[in-house]
Amino acid sequence: MVDSPLPGNPDLTLTERELFERLGWFTHVRWAAGFLSLLFLVIGWHAFHVRFPWQPATGVVIALFVYNLFFSIAARGLYRRRRIRKRSILGLAHGQIVCDLLAVAVLVHFIGGVENHFILLFIFPVVVASEFFSRGVAYGYAVLAALLVNLIGWGEFLFYEQAHYTLQVCEGGDLSRCVPLVAPGAAQHPVFVLQVCFVMTFAVFVTVFIASSIAGRLRSREEELQVAYRDLQSLEQVKSQFMRKTSHELRAPIGAVQSLLKAAIQQMSGEAGGKALVERAVLRTENMLDLIDDLLRYSRLQAAVVQEAFAPLDLADVVRASADLFRAQAEGKGVRLEAEARSAVVLGARDDLADLVNNLVSNAIRYTPAGGRVTVDVGCRDGRARLAVADTGIGIPEDELPHVFDEFFRGRQAKEAVPHGTGLGMTIVGRVVEMHGGHIDVESRPGQGTTFTAILPPCVGAPPAATR
Repeated sequence: MVDSPLPGNPDLTLTERELFERLGWFTHVRWAAGFLSLLFLVIGWHAFHVRFPWQPATGVVIALFVYNLFFSIAARGLYRRRRIRKRSILGLAHGQIVCDLLAVAVLVHFIGGVENHFILLFIFPVVVASEFFSRGVAYGYAVLAALLVNLIGWGEFLFYEQAHYTLQVCEGGDLSRCVPLVAPGAAQHPVFVLQVCFVMTFAVFVTVFIASSIAGRLRSREEELQVAYRDLQSLEQVKSQFMRKTSHELRAPIGAVQSLLKAAIQQMSGEAGGKALVERAVLRTENMLDLIDDLLRYSRLQAAVVQEAFAPLDLADVVRASADLFRAQAEGKGVRLEAEARSAVVLGARDDLADLVNNLVSNAIRYTPAGGRVTVDVGCRDGRARLAVADTGIGIPEDELPHVFDEFFRGRQAKEAVPHGTGLGMTIVGRVVEMHGGHIDVESRPGQGTTFTAILPPCVGAPPAATR
């Protein structure tokens, strides 16, 4: 099975991909944190009869959901517009961390201030900052967290009557039987406030030191991987260029040799000596031309940019054209070719999708013995285009299925049935499916046949009239 890649910018660096995925993960964590906060507030109120200003506390959690939704939409917008860059990712991270620190500060203030152990929540945003930013920036967020902690502690100390909200536990929920959750007036005791503020300030700075040290090592590894990735990309480009240039240069002389050999056959009498050798040479040149064509297609697909030339097209037209192209070959081999083509309009590259269908159909015919059947089915299912090519051929052994889409791979039975082949047809199929954001499954039983099922892009509206 070939899985489709995550949609997005094909030119993102490894660092940008990692940062964006990390941003998405922290966004999911924030959703979970919001729901857990609501759950704790509800449990504390109803199960343990803890009393606090529930309206502003709940409002803070709702505000968390709102700004998290905003940043999620902003991130997806950048993703869809293909504008994801390190600067924009870090900008979103800055906004989220600042909002998190302010939300924690307001929530802690309304649920007891320094008297509540949930003041430890200040540690989590600075951990996130250490994951995204350099040590200096992370320490900056540690300073901001420490300032907010001290603002809560000393602000409530100085303006206790006006600013402090005491957590109370009411026995059985009876408001006339409420007592403070911690020692009465703890937030008015300067030593207690100093202790909490000092411990929290120390904790956030130690947290940044440890987290940024670990993150720094990981970032250095990421940079090394990025350099290696760029080197591999350069080598891949050189390889693709070499394959394209070499294949193109070889095609013309081999085609000329084939033409000369065919002309020689026509001038030779049926009993002429050596005619069989010339015919074998013609067959070999045809195999060489097939290999060159596959190399050209594959090198082009390797260098292609996703969605570079995508346009609305009906896969049913592509399937019908492929069936017409290979029907004579199937009949000549004694194989019944059936095609059920229901409209499936998608955004795609016509030439590449034609390569996909042609390779699947030609392979199915090639490896199906006389008297067999090849069926091609295309249509929309659950909003996505679905292409299935099934045959009653030789099948694929189970141990070879994971390698079907590998470059130049040909199975044992395939080599026995058809000695000559490029081993690139299925690789091209996998690459086309990948480029179109789909995936392909293979089901096969030796001696009973094989079914390739490609799930392609979502179906869209009707194509332009010219393509119908």
